[in-house]
Amino acid sequence: MRVVCILLSILLSPLVWAESLVIQSVTVIDATGKPPQAGVTVVVERDRITAISPSRKLKIPARSQVVNGKGKFLIPGLWDMHAHYSALGTWTYPLELANGVLGIREMWGPEDANAWRASHTKYSKPSPSAYVGSPIIDGPKSALPWPPTRVSNATEARAAVDRYQANGADFIKVYTLLPREAYFAIADEARKLGIPFAGHVPDEITVEEASDAGQRSMEHLIGVPLGASSEEEALFREKPVSGTFGDFNNTGNDYRRYLRAYATYDESKAAALFARFSNNGTWQCPTLVEERSWAHLDDGKFKHQEWLKFVPFQDRSYWTGVNQGMTVADYADAHRLLPEELKFVGHMYRAGVGILAGTDAMVPYVFPGFSLHDELALLVEAGLPPMAALQAATINPARFMGQADRRGTIEVGKVADLVLLDRDPLADIHNSVSIRAVILGGKFLSRASLDAMLAEAEAFAAKPAPNGPQTATK
Repeated sequence: MRVVCILLSILLSPLVWAESLVIQSVTVIDATGKPPQAGVTVVVERDRITAISPSRKLKIPARSQVVNGKGKFLIPGLWDMHAHYSALGTWTYPLELANGVLGIREMWGPEDANAWRASHTKYSKPSPSAYVGSPIIDGPKSALPWPPTRVSNATEARAAVDRYQANGADFIKVYTLLPREAYFAIADEARKLGIPFAGHVPDEITVEEASDAGQRSMEHLIGVPLGASSEEEALFREKPVSGTFGDFNNTGNDYRRYLRAYATYDESKAAALFARFSNNGTWQCPTLVEERSWAHLDDGKFKHQEWLKFVPFQDRSYWTGVNQGMTVADYADAHRLLPEELKFVGHMYRAGVGILAGTDAMVPYVFPGFSLHDELALLVEAGLPPMAALQAATINPARFMGQADRRGTIEVGKVADLVLLDRDPLADIHNSVSIRAVILGGKFLSRASLDAMLAEAEAFAAKPAPNGPQTATK
């Protein structure tokens, strides 16, 4: 019977529907922080993990699909905690799933999240789970090329929070040019309604104020190094210069501003700031791969030409045409910034600040799915142990979303979102790309089916899009 089941596991269609799925004799890296468990059998029934036991002790249920996990490693499904267009643009799903990214936090959500979810139930192909934000809420002077929700005062800000909470957003997304009055009104209204808010720390708000106001996560390290600088007040008052999108801070001037912040890093101020983050439950999503991308638009080695074939033509054309107006000297400063950011993230991790793995896909040359593995490698380079880097994409997102009781680790009773690897990611985090199969809600997706998804994505990307660029932003 077991031989028959193994044969069936090979011959069945890419998305397998069996009464039980058994992954036999695998090494489980459960992301709880415990050491790996070798020679373990994991049983999945429907969409849940129902048993985890040494293989010699576990009886395989009848009518099971059996997967030989000998020599392989099982980790929880990965989450990209800062992505754009991923919940809304179905072309990204194959790229995410083929890379073991089984969940995303959508940082620029639809006007009506409930309507989107109802529509998404009709989507018949596999797709990642989505934690969906509101549309971006920014100030009246926002220069984003894709219009955000603009608010000028507390009344408008509260109304926006009320609308998006009623429309089913999982959280409120705040942005760079929010006026102080509007920002604190959002914080107060979100607290009253019990909906989190997250995003950029606005230019008019210090990171200390944002953390105390209850901002659940801070993205891209915006403003954060200023709070650990002995020159915080002067750096805070220095007006950022608008970047490519009007209110981004990816310019030569602001790279130099942040280099000053890192050069004046004050250990006592940093310790107080990091303790504040920990006490307030303020998470950091540094999006290091995005920071690297903006700073190295002049350097082809970071553009991953081999992945461009998966990006639709007009988005790809937009990426190749991005021009920040940076000089050679500006880029030299930008290149100096990433090592400082890595050190800073390492300081935060060692101080106990919660870290989330996010990429900012679809920023130029930040790819859905693929770039999350670069982010994990950069987190390790920053000083996180490989286990902690994996946790930044597994259990930490689950804790952040209030879903740790049902996802984020490999434990009995949890959703069976799993990734089967050929090589050990704890020995080398780059092994996270050695994906042999994905289990999505209990359904087995073989390497062959993942490759077929990528081939379909490549064919779709080659077609001209009728509606112009779809690329989202930070």
